[in-house]
Amino acid sequence: MSKVLFFFTSEYPFGTGETFIENEMPFLAQAFDKIILISNNCDGNQTRQVPENVIVKRFPYELNKIQSLTAILRIFNPLFWQEISCIKKIYKNNLTSLIVKTALITLQKSTVFEKQFSKIITENCSTEDFVVAYSYWANDTAFALSQMKSDFPKIRMIARAHRWDIYFEENKADYLPFRLPILKKLDNLFVISQDGKMYIESLLKSEFSSLKISRLGVKPHSISPVPKDDFIIVSISNIIPVKNIKSLILALSKLNFDFTWYHIGNGPLREELEDLSQKSIPNKFHFLGQMSNSEVIAFLQNTAISFFANISLSEGIPVSIMEAISCGIPVIASNVGGNAEIVNSKNGLLLSSNPSPEEIAQAITSFKNLSECQMSEMKENAYNSWEENYNAEKNYHNFVNEILSL
Repeated sequence: MSKVLFFFTSEYPFGTGETFIENEMPFLAQAFDKIILISNNCDGNQTRQVPENVIVKRFPYELNKIQSLTAILRIFNPLFWQEISCIKKIYKNNLTSLIVKTALITLQKSTVFEKQFSKIITENCSTEDFVVAYSYWANDTAFALSQMKSDFPKIRMIARAHRWDIYFEENKADYLPFRLPILKKLDNLFVISQDGKMYIESLLKSEFSSLKISRLGVKPHSISPVPKDDFIIVSISNIIPVKNIKSLILALSKLNFDFTWYHIGNGPLREELEDLSQKSIPNKFHFLGQMSNSEVIAFLQNTAISFFANISLSEGIPVSIMEAISCGIPVIASNVGGNAEIVNSKNGLLLSSNPSPEEIAQAITSFKNLSECQMSEMKENAYNSWEENYNAEKNYHNFVNEILSL
């Protein structure tokens, strides 16, 4: 009997997204004899190497024009009306045209995905194999897997949930489709934070045995040098509105001491925020652009960073914070999502959920006033936080054991 994993990703191993899968993949590859990795990236070049027992396939996530137009026919599907009832009675939400369209498109995608996924599964495993189908996101792929469970009862169907695929307010429709069927029919839905689990239970007004916490993790790294003369601030994120980088820049403009700020990442707001930085904090900032995971780690390990900043308006638990504390770097973070589960007064400072530039500046100044001894202690606490809760060796080993025991 072989152990076979069907692993559904959005981009990995193509493009630059989902870098955090790089930490998980070695543990999956060791646990399974064969992995069929199905990526929704159908255009980009492969940018990450995968283990030898991984076969990479591509499958589009979006519907073609004809499939989109005929999605209206899903109005006759009983699941559609069950979802409408859930929206009204459980979520207490008003129906909008966008919500209705979202539900219909998801049902249409499920029909398309199920047909293709069934073909891929039957071509790559036998009825005697131990088989797991794993969606990295609690998206339409996860819903399709939940609907396939009745046709493939022996296959363990699982998914992860992170941030945008948990919190309704992070989506244009203020809604995510078919949460109940996903939880009822998947063997497990693994959320990466306690906050995410509580949100789902509160949303659906129920607890589910299929809903479990499985934290992400990063590899061990050497501790970065203790800051001495230079005061260096680092942030890592896509340069998009939800990351709230503008507030960080405005806070930095209020500081009355020398510093250098580095931002790693790219996005549509980069030019605008570079212009703002040039006006507000000239000669004190560097936008480093997109970097590979290995380049990021090398920078974190070798730079005497005073603290890592995450002022986002919404988060799951950022892998970037995990990487920072794995290098013994204290963190200043907004109290959103699961940030409170990783940042505390011992390893950094937790701000309000939408901190003002003045609040951020005050927190930064408190770091500036730390003695070398205090900074060393905070760095040690940061590293210990990683070791206790976000060590990839521990977390992914436990995750693999959990799915193998299903």
